[in-house]
Amino acid sequence: MDIGSGIGGPARFLAATCGCRVTGIDLSASFVDTARYLTARAGLSGAVSFEAGSALDLPFGDGRFDAALLQHVAMNIHDRSRLYREIRRVLKDGGKFATFDVVSLAGEPLYPMPWARSASASFLLSADATRKTVEGAGFRVLEWKDDTEAAKAWITQLRESGPPPAPNLGLVMGPDFAQLIGNLGRSVMEGRVGILMAVFEAR
Repeated sequence: MDIGSGIGGPARFLAATCGCRVTGIDLSASFVDTARYLTARAGLSGAVSFEAGSALDLPFGDGRFDAALLQHVAMNIHDRSRLYREIRRVLKDGGKFATFDVVSLAGEPLYPMPWARSASASFLLSADATRKTVEGAGFRVLEWKDDTEAAKAWITQLRESGPPPAPNLGLVMGPDFAQLIGNLGRSVMEGRVGILMAVFEAR
């Protein structure tokens, strides 16, 4: 399960490279429609499906999934305890939960950011608070990695060489996409936010 699957890139990548079946869920019906269209164009509709719904009320039965992915989503959600409990509910015992997200460090990020135009829509937690909340929802840590320095190195490389050729994400994120990414980069480089990668196991 890919929670906050957007237009479906990670879900399609996992299905194509790992040979697994993936279900994506996103709050935006337009993202879901786009994800379905792109998945059909990629010939992966038999392996990847998408549904519109809330991460706080997942429309799936208990213990349905072997694994769950949460990538660049949690900072939009205020009720983290409920989020992680819902993920635990739909995972099988022993199921894996991987997260890759932004965490708070020192001070406020520079808004607007890719996930929030202002602080009122941003719900960052520190890495320690994230770990405590996830563990409290019924998980144990398998891997815990602070990826902040790697992110800084990547940002520095982009600044020196320019971004690689890629689809224009401004079509999805809006005309101020460059400002959003610029603010994220500055916030990482200035130590305002960090990058966390972690894998948990459902107890």
